[in-house]
This record gives sequence, C-alpha cells and structure tokens, in this order.
Amino acid sequence: MSETISVEAATVTTGTGSDFSAAPWPTVRRVLEVLGWSMVAILVFTGLAVVLLRAGFMTQNLGAAGAELIETDPFNGRYIKHTVATWLHLIPGFLVMVLGPMQFMRWIRNRWTKFHRMCGRVFILAAGTGGVSGVIIGVFDPFMGVAGQGFNESMATAFFSVYVLFCLVMAYRRIRERKFGQHREWMVRSFALLLGIATERLILTALQINTDIDMAVLFGTTFWMGIIANMAAAEIWINLTRTPGNGARHWKDVDAKARAG
Repeated sequence: MSETISVEAATVTTGTGSDFSAAPWPTVRRVLEVLGWSMVAILVFTGLAVVLLRAGFMTQNLGAAGAELIETDPFNGRYIKHTVATWLHLIPGFLVMVLGPMQFMRWIRNRWTKFHRMCGRVFILAAGTGGVSGVIIGVFDPFMGVAGQGFNESMATAFFSVYVLFCLVMAYRRIRERKFGQHREWMVRSFALLLGIATERLILTALQINTDIDMAVLFGTTFWMGIIANMAAAEIWINLTRTPGNGARHWKDVDAKARAG
C-alpha cells in the first residue's frame, strides 16, 4: 500500500467530524470484529439463560408458593410481587437477545432489507418495553430497599433504563432522517447497553465465587461495572468503524477500497 493512499484514507472526514483511518487500522478492526462477535455470542447466551431461568422460576412459583417467597426472599420475591412487569421484562428481553445480533449482520441487511427493518422495529419496541418494565422492578423495588444498599441498584437501573430509551429514540430519529451512520451508532450503543445485564451477571458470578462480599453490595456495584464496560466497548468500536459521509458505506467496503487502491 502506497504512502499516498494511506494519507488520503486516513484523512477522509465523516459527516460527524471524525476521521476514518482506513489505512492504519484494518487489521485492528478485523481482529476486534472476531473478538467482538465472540463476546456477543457469550453475552447473548448468558442473557438468554437468565431470561429462561427466570421464566421457569415464575411458572414454578405461582399461587401460595409465590406468596411465601414475597415474605421470605426479597430478591426473588419482588419478581413474583411484580408479575406483570416481570413478564413484560422477560419476553421483550428474549426478543432483544434473539433479534439484536441480526441488526448488525451485513448480509441480512443487504439481502433482506424488509426483514432487517421489521426486526429493527420489533427490537426497538421490545427494548423500550423491557426498559420501562425494568424501572418498575429495579428502581422502585430493589431487593435491599431504596434507603439501604438497594439505592445503588436503583440508581444503576434508572441510569441504564433512561439511557437505553434515549439511544433507541436517537436510533429511530436518525434512520428516519436517513442518517445511516448515526443510526448504526445509536443501535450499537443501545444493544451494548442491553447486553450490560449479561455482562453484570458474569462479573457478579465471578466475584461471588472468588470473594466473600455480600450480595447486597455486589448486585448494584456489578450493575454499574457491566454498564460502563459495555459502554466503553461500544464507543471504541463506533470510533474505529465510523465511515465518511452519511455512514451508508460499511467499514469493510472502505477498508477494501483502501487496500485495492
């Protein structure tokens, strides 16, 4: 690759005022893509496991069994207490985990555009519903109480839910304005945030195994850790793959053109 091509590719300006460094960074992007999809697969599997286990718990603890849990088990009992909100969290959560990865598969977007759009609408609706229902459970009824250690969980859930809803609104607005690159970026942010609950579960499990820290302290703290980790990963990927103009061109196409030149 010539020096001239490298300079030209590195100084292309995007619609958002940032440079796409096509020449210096293609290998980094390819490596991070593989690592990223591997991590997404792990988080999606974790998220689906959490949803299915909680759904199984809900169906097994109906009636008297559930009423007893409300009194004896603050953590699990609150899901029984807010049965409607819990199901409005679990069912959309399942849809988010299944449909989310499809939104970022280029071959689906290019070959089945209508399917991509339909899945996108369902994804936004499901994610929004899940975010609102999560507020009812996590913000207003944390298992340790709002005045105690549960305040940490409550604030993490509030921040998480509000920012997810903001990202979804921005993603919808940008695609309506045909600003494809910015639409993609807000979708990346929203999906990364929604995977935050799976990241939180992995961190929580690791700390429970390796430390003696009380669950009341761990739950809210690991929630923040999962959110921040996923937000950071999303922003790194967005900045490495932001393409010139309105962002309609995929970063792989820009990289390929730079190599061919």
